[in-house]
Amino acid sequence: MKILFIISNLANGGAERVISTLCDEFSKMGDTCEILYFEQNSGYYEYKATLTHLPLYEKYEKRGILAKLNKFWHKLSKFWRINKAIKKSNSNAVISMLDQTNINVLISSFFAPKSVIIGEHTDERELKSRFWRAMRRLLYARAKALVVLNESEKNYYNFSKNAKVIYNPLNADFLSPSAPANKENIVLCVGRLESVKNYEFYLKSLALISPDLRKNWRFIIAGDGSQKERLLALNDELKVGAEFIGHAKNTKELYAKASILALPSKSECFGNVLAECISFYCARISTPTAGASELITHAKDGIIASELEFAKALEELMSGERLRTSLAKNALRRLADFEPAKIAFKYKELMLS
Repeated sequence: MKILFIISNLANGGAERVISTLCDEFSKMGDTCEILYFEQNSGYYEYKATLTHLPLYEKYEKRGILAKLNKFWHKLSKFWRINKAIKKSNSNAVISMLDQTNINVLISSFFAPKSVIIGEHTDERELKSRFWRAMRRLLYARAKALVVLNESEKNYYNFSKNAKVIYNPLNADFLSPSAPANKENIVLCVGRLESVKNYEFYLKSLALISPDLRKNWRFIIAGDGSQKERLLALNDELKVGAEFIGHAKNTKELYAKASILALPSKSECFGNVLAECISFYCARISTPTAGASELITHAKDGIIASELEFAKALEELMSGERLRTSLAKNALRRLADFEPAKIAFKYKELMLS
């Protein structure tokens, strides 16, 4: 079977990691994969697939009526170009990832004899434009199937004829529990330094924790982003001593040392870190996002705390080793939900249905 994945950019995001893992699993099944991408390939992930670059978003520096006409024609012709690329791939199934790419592919597939499966990896509220939201509502009903990451998103997309919840897979490195022998007093956050990750709130929450307790812990934030300077200034102002270490390529080493994984986001469709840290015996605490509700059973295998309760809940977690151990051990039962072979099989069922 030939499977064509379509995505705008091959960067270091969650959708790219999912494609990488699925390509690996499909190759084990004897299938071949191709990835069609429109922007750049950062080389962050390895793909067992043929990579095809279709440059849809060239920049136009020149001005004048001819340049404007050329730019307009280039935008209009992208649907024909995507259509042509889909036909050229000679694939048996098409899987598109992320909202605007999904819309572009669905428009293009009006003229291509393919059944398209689309995947959503962000909170539906992330798409702000009224135009694109209207297009999403109109076109998503055309897809053969829509893959979402939690029940809340599935309920929102009730206008899609076949919405399925399929979790993101974890690779083998995150599926083999390691002995929790070398745990340190570290509260770890992993995620880009952007507004949606809510680090300004997180730093203010740390400032509410008892200084006597706080001085015995390290607060590590792994990630980069547009809010870095602002957050560094706030960290100095509040004197909470959070350590901003930038983007971490090997998060496994951080998970192995950390006792607590904190996710203070405003919204998360899934929250990959909540799954990745499980086999490293990290006690998990998160704000009440859709992803957290899907991946954590409150007070059993993690803590879900509102912004008003977050600082107190984190303080209790830092103070209670027995609580941390219990939550971390109970979370191990969820690892089977993220096995790559199981996830790939669910996608295969959609393709063959």
